[in-house]
Amino acid sequence: MIKKLVEIEGMHCENCAKKVEDVLYGLPEVENVEVNLSDKNVKVTLNEEVDDLLIADIINGAGHYKVKDVTEIS
Repeated sequence: MIKKLVEIEGMHCENCAKKVEDVLYGLPEVENVEVNLSDKNVKVTLNEEVDDLLIADIINGAGHYKVKDVTEIS
């Protein structure tokens, strides 16, 4: 499993969190999504590698969000 931490600007409410969660679950490689509104980030668990730019693009396209960083975590 691959885990990534995605830092996102523009997530302010549960509705934002749900939108981000929904677009990430749209990727077949995504196993789990944990949104942390207070820290403005998302932990994504993948069953295979997904390009960081693709992750950023789908989140940025979901609303008024701006992905600041995507990093692999353990």
